[in-house]
Parts: sequence; C-alpha cells; structure tokens
Amino acid sequence: MGERRKESVAEVLVSRVIGIVVFLIVLGILNILAGAYVQAPIFLQVVEFLNANLGLLILISVIFLVGDLFGALPLPLNLPGPIFCAFGAVLLVIFIVRLFLLVGEIAGVGFFSVLEGALSLPVYLLVFIVVLIAGYIGLFTDRA
Repeated sequence: MGERRKESVAEVLVSRVIGIVVFLIVLGILNILAGAYVQAPIFLQVVEFLNANLGLLILISVIFLVGDLFGALPLPLNLPGPIFCAFGAVLLVIFIVRLFLLVGEIAGVGFFSVLEGALSLPVYLLVFIVVLIAGYIGLFTDRA
C-alpha cells in the first residue's frame, strides 16, 4: 500500500487557516450577491443558513485544526488529537442535521425532522465514540 506522509505542524496550520479564510471570502461574496444581484428565495435561504451557522462552522474548523495539530506531533504529544477530532465530528454531524432540516424545509419534506428529536443524542454519542475509537486505533497502528 502507499504510505501516507505525515504533515508538519506548519503545513497543517497554514493549510487549515487558508481553508477557513477562503470559506469566509466565498461567504462574503455570497452575501454581496444575495443583497444586490440574486433574489432567488432558495439562494437567499442558503446564504442566510450559512450566516446563521457561521459560528458553528468556524468552531468546527478550529476544533479539527487543533486535532490535526496534535496529530502532527510525535506519539506522546499526539494523544489529545482524537478527542478533539471526536468533538469536531459531533459538531459536524450537528451541522449536517441542520443542513438536512434546511433541505427538508426547502423541498417541503418533513422526514428530516426525525433527526432533531429523541434520536439526536444517541446519534451524537455514537459518532463521538466511533470517531474516538477509530482515532486511537489509527494513532497506535500508524508507525510512519
């Protein structure tokens, strides 16, 4: 199998921060277009959704950034990495559920409302546990 090259701390930091900055620039352009040029209701709803979830998206990015920074360190120092990745995965699932609810609202489908009820907490716990276990398995089996 092909070997995976481990990124350095500087590479992780630069690439993730560039990703966050590019997303913010694209969102700014979408806001300019939504206010002045595009008046399609679905486009406006999507831009409003992204604006409403901007804090969550930045939090997800920062948590994954911290997890990746720990992952770039040698073995004793990278142990907190999977914990941050597990929290980031739970927040990502929360965002995806919100996105499904938006799609359901736009399409007029009420099926996705099941995801925000009593089913949500077990799903979040399951995601956290699975990502945490997979992260530590990957951590201890990766000897590159």
